[in-house]
Amino acid sequence: MTQTKIEAMPWAIAMEGRLGCLFDDPDFLEIHRRMSPFNLFEAVGAIRGELRHSNFLGYLLSPSRPHGLGARPLAMFLRRVLSRIPPLERPIMTLELIAGELDDAIVYRERDSIDILIELPTLQLVVAIENKIGAKAGVGQLKRYSERLQQAFPDHCHLLVFLTPDGATADHDGYVEYDYADLASTLEDLVTQPHAPAPSETALVIRHYVEMLRRHIVQDDKLRALAVTLYERHKEAFDFIFDSRPAPASLLTPVRDSVLGTEGLVEDSNLGSIFRFAPEAWDERLAAIKGDPAKWSKTGRGLLFEAKTYAGTPGRVNVSLILGPGDPATRVQVYEAALAQPGLFTGLVKPMGVQWVTLFSRDLLTANQAKGLLFEAQVTNVSLAWSDFKGRTLQVLIDAVLEIDARIMATAA
Repeated sequence: MTQTKIEAMPWAIAMEGRLGCLFDDPDFLEIHRRMSPFNLFEAVGAIRGELRHSNFLGYLLSPSRPHGLGARPLAMFLRRVLSRIPPLERPIMTLELIAGELDDAIVYRERDSIDILIELPTLQLVVAIENKIGAKAGVGQLKRYSERLQQAFPDHCHLLVFLTPDGATADHDGYVEYDYADLASTLEDLVTQPHAPAPSETALVIRHYVEMLRRHIVQDDKLRALAVTLYERHKEAFDFIFDSRPAPASLLTPVRDSVLGTEGLVEDSNLGSIFRFAPEAWDERLAAIKGDPAKWSKTGRGLLFEAKTYAGTPGRVNVSLILGPGDPATRVQVYEAALAQPGLFTGLVKPMGVQWVTLFSRDLLTANQAKGLLFEAQVTNVSLAWSDFKGRTLQVLIDAVLEIDARIMATAA
């Protein structure tokens, strides 16, 4: 046994003991229990999408929806909101709400651009909820919504709610600032009341929603405090785990795997965030369109497909057709031929670049589409988009380039 191995053994044995203590720690097991289980809303990518949150909340607040809770979600929500307003300033007394009829409430989505609009005819009350998760309200947006309600419901009392992850301040008077932490608490109370049990299916979905909110939207103070305590107790083990973490997976992986698994496509280069490939048919048949091997691909290819990701826009995956450095006259002919077919060469960049120019571009996944999705869901979407591109567009582009090359050669002859 070498001296290095002998010296390393005491450290390795000590670290093994520290890791064992970490995995046996009840607080670690509690965090694992809270963070690891399957969650329906995470699975479908409904984490930070405002539309999906508004859809779900609008569904719950509607007494006519078949969730089995009647008007209870609406009543609990309105009582929590009213509790944030001084009693003399409330548009309706809490007692009126408790004793009133809420079953006739009508819930609208995106009426007059308002996220959630609730009309309660019996109580002569209208409630507007503006929901913001990842963005701020536009300049004057809340004021416009207030004015629209005054025009549409002049005889009703108005309750305006500005719902954000942290109860952000509304830029217009009259709005009640409400946060997702209180919403999570309200929904949790809704399904834990022993005197009014919720249907089991509904309770399960609401629990998944509340858990998702506490994992991703609002700060769970108890969980964070537990994590801090756990880190201080097992600092060496956590630091070792962090230093040993694998490099992050790339969204280009499913594209590269698909290319390499497709007959007739070959890899040109792989630069980490850029993967270049070409059809074998171009290597065999392109006679005019050639590249400068000193300035781009060492193979002398003048046209390459590129799949790439972007550090500044996480989640975005794009596939493009790039015309690289080569004979200037030939490059102009290729560019003009592509320019004449806008239905095929979509995303063509104008004007033509001196060295490189994009003739075709398509996002397989945009940053907005990726937002809120787990990595596995992002990979699935990229794979589906690639399959669509391959089935509808790839071969058409390959054939079009061959035709362009043939025309250039015929003109030269």
